Amino acid sequence: MGRTVLAAGVFCSLVFWVSPLQAEEGLKVFVSVDMEGITGVISIEETGSKGTDYAYYRTLMTEEVNAAIEGAAEAGAAEIVVRDSHGSGRNLMPEELDPRAKLLRDWAGGPFGMMEGIDESYDAVVFVGYHAKAGTKDATLDHTMSGTIGDLRVNGVSLPEAGWNGLIAGCYGVPVILVAGDKAICEQARSIFGDIETVAVKEGIGEAGLNLHPQRSRDLIKAGVKTALGRLGEFKPLKYEPPYTMEVQFKNEPQAYRASWFAGAKRVGDWGVSYTSDEFVDLMRFLMLAGRSCS
Repeated sequence: MGRTVLAAGVFCSLVFWVSPLQAEEGLKVFVSVDMEGITGVISIEETGSKGTDYAYYRTLMTEEVNAAIEGAAEAGAAEIVVRDSHGSGRNLMPEELDPRAKLLRDWAGGPFGMMEGIDESYDAVVFVGYHAKAGTKDATLDHTMSGTIGDLRVNGVSLPEAGWNGLIAGCYGVPVILVAGDKAICEQARSIFGDIETVAVKEGIGEAGLNLHPQRSRDLIKAGVKTALGRLGEFKPLKYEPPYTMEVQFKNEPQAYRASWFAGAKRVGDWGVSYTSDEFVDLMRFLMLAGRSCS
């Protein structure tokens, strides 16, 4: 746990949208929530509605988000927006969510994905339930985006979903201050964001996982968010210098072939595609269209 170091960069060229639901004076916090990094989750069956234990783990998911909300509120957050970022986007239980937060459910269909709703009015971003990038050793359900991507790089830096989402937040000048998930994503987050707060709720051992007790995880998440907001002045948004070059290595050739038809895209090796632009939003559009499964 600690301080953040920032990559240098300039503000991204995006059209800002300001919510009509403006926050009262005080901190405004954006919480993006995935499920693979929630305490106890170890199988893909536990993360989807057809899984026998899905109802239980979505309860734990909601409770870990509530811990983050509680920590943010105690640290002075006046507005907290939670973005359900897993699978259907309809996992968190609205009635069970802390009433101090607003909940964004389902997918809008645009390029923001797990960061839908972010804008320059926020002071901080928190990631809960996050996981490591595809191909990570001793990681729980590691993957990148749709699962058809083997590696995602921006300006030469290999990124997990947390890194990509952190760059989107950085376009609006908002820093990532805490990442909670398995040990592997916590290590990757620190390598990308610097000395931010992290909460490792479990540790992968091959395909198995060594987990904290759910209550212990919630306590650590609450304390971590509270500590991170107390150190808010130390954090900077994650930004890279333009031009921005994205290189995507897919897990199959048909995916790479289709992505190569995006205007300006180029094939890199057998299963890779690269795309360069001075506008970060163009990379977001490229990933939205090229990253979709061919099936």
